[in-house]
Amino acid sequence: MRPIPEFRISSFSLVGAIKFARDPLHFLHQGFETCGDTFKIKLFREFVISREPGFFRHILQQHNKNFKKGSSSKMLQPVLGNGLVTSEGDFWLRQRRLVQPAFHRERLQELFLTMGELTRSFLDEMEQHRGKEAIDIDAKMMGVTSDIALKTLFGNMTSEDKAQIYKQVSRTQKYLVTRVRRPYRRPLMAINGENRHFKTDITYFNKLIFDFIEQRRLSGEAPNDLLQLLLDSTDEDTGEQMNDLQIRDEAITMFAAGHETSATALSWLLWELSKQPEIVARIRQECAVFETVPSFEQLMRMPYTRQVVEEGLRLYPPAWTMTREATVDQEIEGYHVPKGTSVFLSVFELHRNPHLWENPFVFNPGNFSAEHVKNRAKFNYLPFGAGPRICIGLQFAMMEMQLILSALLKRFTFENDPAHEVGMHPQIVLKSTNGIKLYVK
Repeated sequence: MRPIPEFRISSFSLVGAIKFARDPLHFLHQGFETCGDTFKIKLFREFVISREPGFFRHILQQHNKNFKKGSSSKMLQPVLGNGLVTSEGDFWLRQRRLVQPAFHRERLQELFLTMGELTRSFLDEMEQHRGKEAIDIDAKMMGVTSDIALKTLFGNMTSEDKAQIYKQVSRTQKYLVTRVRRPYRRPLMAINGENRHFKTDITYFNKLIFDFIEQRRLSGEAPNDLLQLLLDSTDEDTGEQMNDLQIRDEAITMFAAGHETSATALSWLLWELSKQPEIVARIRQECAVFETVPSFEQLMRMPYTRQVVEEGLRLYPPAWTMTREATVDQEIEGYHVPKGTSVFLSVFELHRNPHLWENPFVFNPGNFSAEHVKNRAKFNYLPFGAGPRICIGLQFAMMEMQLILSALLKRFTFENDPAHEVGMHPQIVLKSTNGIKLYVK
């Protein structure tokens, strides 16, 4: 078997860990440029890092039972509990079966009506910024996608709760990322208030969700939202239903995973399209099929818009990485991977791998034409993962992004603010360093 090349920044592993924490994307790209598509490195402990499609196929599909979720999943457990993103084994499989009906096509078509109503209101909100100073488009996308997530999950929610949730989600993500990437700061976090703020945020989340569950159970009503589906879901084999804690975990998982990824993808897309008037013109040609927001049927007749969204997810995948830990010794693509090895799968680098994509850094929706998709290997493009744990909300997210993007571009033109420098800053999702500012015309 081949030895795995080692990427060495310094004889001291702390130096590599600090450089990785400062700029993970640059650090990983250096490793791939130096060592090839798979390498190992010591960052407090040893990782195997890969952008080879064969690694993704082996770990996520062919031999997925030989791996468990890695450290990135464990760090989310204080927030997501034992929801679909973090749970394992038989419990995960049971929960997946209970939650799956929420994302069947018929249910998605019903939820699409809610998406359309909220997007229509959002367009009127955006009208207030036309011709004025540049706005942080990431904050706006977070606002509309969180509205959609909360409305489809819980029905009505106060604007105060929405604002509080948005603020606390952002703070919680920064806290968790810091604990993982900069473990040397943990003692400071215990005394500077960060740990206390985190506990306060979690207490708030829990009270809010448990109150919603209790009110719904007491009301005797059964509205058409995802909370009701979670309450009604029944295991076909045992007849058991989820308890309140399980419903809480799945509800928070749906919200956290279901709005920030879409918001981040849309922000990067609008920033990219602010520099691509020809692509915007083609999208607007497709937008002729609807007046203000597309219906479900009209959206299905807009293939180029879907290609644009897919290309955005290639260059700027919100779920930019995945980690797994080997539970047995095994061979992957000719490399020996011993039990206990942490494998870091770089989706970001997979999607920009020059061995897989022609002109990988150029935004080209043609990469997702029917002919290209037919000829492309399955594991070259994985914005939603693959195998049994592929993202359960894939179709919901694609539908939402196409809907919002097409409605915005039919009504507005977005222009880049040249005075505002935009950089990538990967946290749990692929965020920007200091927001993305665009003019609305």
